[in-house]
Amino acid sequence: MIQLTEFEQKLLETFALSDRDARRLLRVIQDLSIVVGMDHEEIFDFMRFGVENELEILKRDYNWEHFRIRIQKKLKKSPPL
Repeated sequence: MIQLTEFEQKLLETFALSDRDARRLLRVIQDLSIVVGMDHEEIFDFMRFGVENELEILKRDYNWEHFRIRIQKKLKKSPPL
């Protein structure tokens, strides 16, 4: 069994993931943090309520790169004027 960090454990419990997928999701969040300039907790809070559809697609195709890109597009969307 993989030893998970506290944040990885939170991801595992929130999104009902395996240990391995919790680690992968953390890497996605770290990448997104660099690109969009948000910290891990902000991205986590967004993901809890804003990516249900993307998680369903990920469960079907298991393509983590496409998942990251879809989340990144949502996070970088410009606010309405």
